[in-house]
Amino acid sequence: MTALAAAPSMEEGLRPVDVRRDLPGIARLVELCFGDALDESGRAAIREMRALSRAGPLLWLLPLFPGGGPAWQHGFVYTHAGRLVGNVGAQPADSGRDAWLLANVAVHPDWRRKGIARQLVLAAVARAAHEGAQRVVLQVDADNIDAITLYKQLGFDTLTVRTTWRRSQTRPPEVTPMPAGIELQPAQRSQWPLEQALLQQFRPQGLIWTAPLQVRQLRPSLGRSLGHYFNGRREERWLAFRSGEAVGWLYVLWSAGTADQIRWIVTPQLTGALEHALLARALYRLGHRRCDAWVEHPTGEAAALLQQHRFKPTRTLRWMELRLSRRD
Repeated sequence: MTALAAAPSMEEGLRPVDVRRDLPGIARLVELCFGDALDESGRAAIREMRALSRAGPLLWLLPLFPGGGPAWQHGFVYTHAGRLVGNVGAQPADSGRDAWLLANVAVHPDWRRKGIARQLVLAAVARAAHEGAQRVVLQVDADNIDAITLYKQLGFDTLTVRTTWRRSQTRPPEVTPMPAGIELQPAQRSQWPLEQALLQQFRPQGLIWTAPLQVRQLRPSLGRSLGHYFNGRREERWLAFRSGEAVGWLYVLWSAGTADQIRWIVTPQLTGALEHALLARALYRLGHRRCDAWVEHPTGEAAALLQQHRFKPTRTLRWMELRLSRRD
């Protein structure tokens, strides 16, 4: 039998997360269950858990801070004989407590098919409903049929299916001219209302995992600029115009040595005509970098374009949503 993730508790079964004692066990369990599938943000979360677990008595003070401490405290764990064998993370979306996110539904391989995942998800959904949530959103690997079946049984519906594409360091392409009549300009801070209107109208579901239901997290601000500066990041935002109307949006984020990000949105009228120029411009702007670049995009869209630029699919996730207002 594989060694279980240890937690210093002799309690049995389901209980809320206690960040002061559960973080090491959660980190080990998530790493065991998801392994190489973890992206940069997932690995960063594990590092943060482990760092917090070494904070000692300071962990007792976390609930006193605005926001009530880390998001993991809203989740649940399942223990057996003092060992942590199941976990679900839960937190309200940044856009408000009417929407909650579930993450890292993990059960140790030796304890699967015992109804533990169902108990964890139901407990997290009940917590979200108690806190006023009207919808709960989660991600699941598209090939995880057992988990998808469980979520469907619990009332979750598919929002979208998105694939992450990754491109290793390689020579950037030449700038591709914009289609006739299209002008691409750096987005000025004063143009945020144009960006916001474009994103709210045409953004795909799941634009940002940590806040999939909102756009305002992308709003330019001094605080956002300072955060990027101190974290060694830099971003560029571009707007494409046709006859004075915003018809496309391009976002490029230089990382601090992990993986750069590229995102774009195009109005339906220009789908298939503008994406190539936007992606080529983003890669040209990134230039020669030692780290990879990644794009998250709806599955089945722009696949040929991404492959043309040497991107390879790495992971496909299904976004699922439970509307609490529809539950009996």
